[in-house]
Amino acid sequence: MHEFRPVTAVEREEFDRIRRYAFHLEDGPLAHENGADSDGESPLGTRYGYLDDGDLASICIHYTFETRLRGEWIEMGGLGAVATPPERRREGNVRGMLKESIRTFGDVPLVALWPFSTAFYRQFGWASTNEITRYTVPPEELPTGSEPTGEFRPVDPDEWRRLRKVHLAAGRAETLSVRRSEQWWRRRIFHAWGDDRRHVYAYVREGTKAGYVVYDVEQDDERELTVEYLGARDHAAFRVLLGFLGDHDSQVDRIILDRPGDARLFDVLEAPQEADAELRPGPMVRLTDVTRALEAVPYPDDVDEQVTVEVVDPLIEENSDTYRLLVEDGEGICRSKPEASADVTLDVGALSRLLIGARSADALATVGDLSASADARERLARLFPPERVFLREFF
Repeated sequence: MHEFRPVTAVEREEFDRIRRYAFHLEDGPLAHENGADSDGESPLGTRYGYLDDGDLASICIHYTFETRLRGEWIEMGGLGAVATPPERRREGNVRGMLKESIRTFGDVPLVALWPFSTAFYRQFGWASTNEITRYTVPPEELPTGSEPTGEFRPVDPDEWRRLRKVHLAAGRAETLSVRRSEQWWRRRIFHAWGDDRRHVYAYVREGTKAGYVVYDVEQDDERELTVEYLGARDHAAFRVLLGFLGDHDSQVDRIILDRPGDARLFDVLEAPQEADAELRPGPMVRLTDVTRALEAVPYPDDVDEQVTVEVVDPLIEENSDTYRLLVEDGEGICRSKPEASADVTLDVGALSRLLIGARSADALATVGDLSASADARERLARLFPPERVFLREFF
């Protein structure tokens, strides 16, 4: 018999063993001595197990975030550390655990994850939130800052509140930007997973923090500086941060920097042809319950529309239905209408992307992920305008 629930203290060692083998294969499948499998701290999320006759068959961690969507804050779940030991794979355990996870999130309208394989999670209704452009740049090619005033100084975790102000300002125009908790700042920004401290510098302009950069340095045959997080109040501060990274040219051979999936960084590089840019799929998201999600998300204030949508969900059977969405004064009311004729047909992944503004109705229709008349697509465009989506938090 299968059961999905938080793991007990007794099961914690087995949970950590499964997680370690899934993400650090070289360490082997056996438990380590002296608790070396554990990070030694209480979790930032909740550890869950999918059990078969009392034994852990699959595991995951649930997080809950506050995230931006069209200028408002909504709840979003996070699903991390999804793992199954090799002896329990291809038994349907992950599918069962994902289904129970979605149901367990309750009133949370969206759940995001970072996939090991986009195709794997797509079959369960997740869809990409955004693409990521990874730039590899010689430090001497980064632009120098043009601001005459300001200074950089290293900061420690106790200054997280001041960096939070910069982070919130930098993410104001980014959908799925997360409002980080104190513990998230301390344990996921200032520290890598485990005890390793990252390098964190703040850019102070006229007595106020205007930017920050978080990075690691690795040295093999060549020295790499990898930017983990970067935030700036405005473009001028962003250029100054790039200049600060460039000033490491005597110490490192290249800078690695992830940005939203576009080529905008080329606009400020001294010699763009000297940089390498790799476009890659990013995290994924799916809604939990169609009615709940369509009523929880904000809509443009000046739009009054009605649309009937047929949704297909490969994981949560009760989501596969026809719904009527009525939006007035920025609020949505959604009801199941199984006998109604649908204006729009799409699956839950496409609806999730439409909902957060990751893809427009026309873009989804072009690739066959949405079927609707021109009039219905225009209504969807007014209800779900495209957004600049960038989920940068890794979990």
